[in-house]
Amino acid sequence: MTEKHELRALPVIFIKGLIVVGIAFLMAFGLNSAMQSFLDDEVAVVQAAAERAAKIEAALAAAENEAAAKRLEAELAVKKAEQYEEFYQKYKTRHCYHYYGQFYEMFDNMYNADTIFIGTSHAAHGVNPLYMEEVMPEKSWFNFALNGSNPKYYLDWWKVFIESGYPIPETIVYCVDWFMCDDGWLWRRIDFDTNPDCPVDIMRKIKTAEKRKAAVESHNAKVEGETVTEEVEEAPKTETPEKINWLDLDEATTYLFSRIPIIYSRDRIPEMIQYYRDGGKFDMPEDELDLDALAAAGDDEPLPEVPVYKHEHQADQDNNITSSYYKGYIPWERGFSGGVVHQGCNDRESQWKAFEELLDIFVNNDIHVIFVEAPEFIRGRKTDKMEPNNDRIEEVAERYGITFYNYNEELAGDINADYKNFSDWGHMNTQGSTAFSKLLASDLKEYFDNLEE
Repeated sequence: MTEKHELRALPVIFIKGLIVVGIAFLMAFGLNSAMQSFLDDEVAVVQAAAERAAKIEAALAAAENEAAAKRLEAELAVKKAEQYEEFYQKYKTRHCYHYYGQFYEMFDNMYNADTIFIGTSHAAHGVNPLYMEEVMPEKSWFNFALNGSNPKYYLDWWKVFIESGYPIPETIVYCVDWFMCDDGWLWRRIDFDTNPDCPVDIMRKIKTAEKRKAAVESHNAKVEGETVTEEVEEAPKTETPEKINWLDLDEATTYLFSRIPIIYSRDRIPEMIQYYRDGGKFDMPEDELDLDALAAAGDDEPLPEVPVYKHEHQADQDNNITSSYYKGYIPWERGFSGGVVHQGCNDRESQWKAFEELLDIFVNNDIHVIFVEAPEFIRGRKTDKMEPNNDRIEEVAERYGITFYNYNEELAGDINADYKNFSDWGHMNTQGSTAFSKLLASDLKEYFDNLEE
């Protein structure tokens, strides 16, 4: 009798189970939609600021005289600064903000750098372009170095660089490391930056929206009674495997987790909640541009000054000091007592091969290359790989005719000897990076001066 009663209860249990699953699905779907709306609105604010700068760029291209062009150029610099400030305020709380800043510059080209740095976190936290500018103001500088980057990563990075439309630099200062071909240690892959709500994805959305708006405006324009139309270029889609093996739990979860907003942006749930508490809408920048008035302004009227924004101290959970970010450089501060570690290094020949492939690309683009190895606290690590790997880098440098500044061997000095310049044996802190950046600026100035003789 009891068994029959239990059997009759099964449909009810099944229906209740379906209701619970349905409610869970609706809740998850609702949260997912809420997160997507939050992320889209965040991008829209930055996009609105970008549109103001784009309008002035278009007016500048059509300027009828030198005076109008001069005024529009000044106003464009102001709007670019405002645009960047909007970007900073929206993304300053992200983990490792400098990832976002590097790709923002790549796609938006605020500084049009003719001399750029690439390399690992030793360069990202160690080379401050500010001191290069002080010594060589005739050049423009930007630090595109990224944490964990290896030569294979930079091969993919270069494709994104070309896609972004950033001008090909005259000089690349490649901040090499003796451990740069250990891709277990240097873990970075391009999909860390191109997946949804990652730096490249955000910038692609912003640039695609700009192109779409321009196409709509062209569509509405009339030229001799005919509508002018332009095709809108869609943002490149993140590459995905042609076939997903749904029986492979790791592959399936990786694929899904990189496409569900509430999962891939789960660290931003507190911000999303605050966003909806505040009314579910960001304040949009007002468009008060009068382009005709700008272009017609007289020579006697003063040009607008580019605003300088002061930021309150802001650091992420890894102690990257977001508020001190400057043209790709970001200080990293962590207590360090000068302790010694034994450091291994597992080189990959495929990474050494990629290193030379990258150099070939630079050569084919007529880019001048300089190698720099940033200072380390030499007494703080024991390794048997530094000297042979640096010898190999030196051999590559000689073969390509590249000058190699090695601040851990022949150019080692006071910076390397004082642990107070470091946050660990390999990463300089603010004090160390300031001292090194000034030293590097002096050495590079001498180098460039000799090239001109």
